[in-house]
Amino acid sequence: MILAQLTAAGTPWLALAPPAAQATSWPGDPAVIDITNLRAAPLTVNPFEPEPGCAIAAHAERLAALFEAAFRPPGPVRAAIRLALRQVYTNCGWDLATGAALPGAAGPPGIPSIGELRRATIAAAADLGCDVAMRAAVRAFLDVKLQPLWSGQAGRFLAGGHPVDVPGLLRGNVIFMARDVADDEAAAFLTGVLLTRLTEQLRSRGPRPQRPAVVLAVPSGRLRRVIDEIRSAGADVIPAVPGSDVPVRASQASADDAGANGVVTLPFLRAETAALPLLGRKSPACGLQCRQRPCSGYELHEAGLRAGADGQVWLRLWAQTLTLAFLTGNPLPHVPQPLRSTRAGLDARARECLLATVVDGAVADRARALRYSYDPKRLTAVVASAAAGLLAAANPAHQANPAHPASRPAPPLRAGHVWVIPQLRWLHEAERLSSTPDDIAPPLDFELAGLVDWPGIRAGDRLEGLRRHRLSMEREENRTLAVTALLGDEPTFDRDLAIAAIGQDKQQRLRYAARMLGTLWLEVVLSWPSRLITPAWEPGHAAWEPGHAGWEPGHAEAGTVPEAATG
Repeated sequence: MILAQLTAAGTPWLALAPPAAQATSWPGDPAVIDITNLRAAPLTVNPFEPEPGCAIAAHAERLAALFEAAFRPPGPVRAAIRLALRQVYTNCGWDLATGAALPGAAGPPGIPSIGELRRATIAAAADLGCDVAMRAAVRAFLDVKLQPLWSGQAGRFLAGGHPVDVPGLLRGNVIFMARDVADDEAAAFLTGVLLTRLTEQLRSRGPRPQRPAVVLAVPSGRLRRVIDEIRSAGADVIPAVPGSDVPVRASQASADDAGANGVVTLPFLRAETAALPLLGRKSPACGLQCRQRPCSGYELHEAGLRAGADGQVWLRLWAQTLTLAFLTGNPLPHVPQPLRSTRAGLDARARECLLATVVDGAVADRARALRYSYDPKRLTAVVASAAAGLLAAANPAHQANPAHPASRPAPPLRAGHVWVIPQLRWLHEAERLSSTPDDIAPPLDFELAGLVDWPGIRAGDRLEGLRRHRLSMEREENRTLAVTALLGDEPTFDRDLAIAAIGQDKQQRLRYAARMLGTLWLEVVLSWPSRLITPAWEPGHAAWEPGHAGWEPGHAEAGTVPEAATG
């Protein structure tokens, strides 16, 4: 058979098996990866993530072409997706001309998500002047064709699993399949994602001493361009299914393996997994259990379901508040009693996976605003570590032991200023100003480069300097980054408050949560969008006139807070 011949020749091969593949044995002792097997550790080859060294504009073009080849959407939908792809990569900090990070970014560019692509595609359809019917077609394509792939059984392959070592797939013998994917369009897209990433890897690494072989046992009629690209990048593509576009020459297979049409047929395959070519953990928030053994698809799925359940509302509120504490330089929140009780019935792996899922989401939702100051993954790791320490200290078993350090009173912990992005530093300084312009302004907590300041400066002069500063909320980009850092791209804090404090009005909910979390500052920072950000660009807004009754900065000192904007 063809795999035996390749193995005997010492040629590394990757076989893409049909969805219905099952059962016996194969040569070369390959690793078998079934991306729909929830019992195995899920591997992720994110279609939005370019291979290092790949031109981002070329990657976006390949991804757009793959969407078109696999799903064949109508013309206006194609145009909207192509425009949206360029937009989401720019929003994530990519320079489309060079493929590097945009100037001024301190961290690496981000990887777009399917949610970001959905929002950008809907916006692009409007920008392109699509009528109501075509906008409905765009939404239908996104919600009926694309979204089920990411949320379905094979979704961990596209996002949310353990990152795969792409070069490792071509160093040994690997069988890749999606056994429970019956839809031809979905199967073609999943296959194309892997082939596209392999193409970019081959091109970025340069010529190999030996050309690897890719054996296709899946329908490839939709993937002609992808197949041509991986051939030109340095891999031999061998179709191995009746009806393939390119028949296999008789010299490429033994007489016993070739059918009447001279095409090779792969053996049935077992859905077991040998050594997995993993790059690392799913997330920087993963704990000790995941470092010892990667979480399975079932474990990650269970953690995802728990993370969104009503029973974990206090974990979500606490993780969001903990993240905000780092982003605003405020004291860390206490572990509320309802959270302690909900964790008691979970084993160590379930607790770690649940915490990592929630923390990862809280930081990732703000990554667009953070990457200009630092790599968001660094903050994810730090927040997860702090969260694990606070939860361990709040463990009732520890507190019941008087000798245990966790049982001793500890001073409130405060996040360091290093995590406070410039736009939130500006808001912090605006908050501290007195409502009386002739009062002496307090010394700056944060140095803002370019801000003219001197000892004994009046509040009115400080305010005028802030209004003229490059970080002023009068600039749209500053408002966007500040609101994203405070509330996230998908504001959920208010919805969770409604669950945690049912029966109370909006302001009462926030005050109740602040008391439960021990965060007197929470009301203040969540009021910034309505008090300091929105008024900054509304012409003639009284709140930004020093001495006016509507002038509201300084409430953090006075202890009175207007109604907060929490979502």
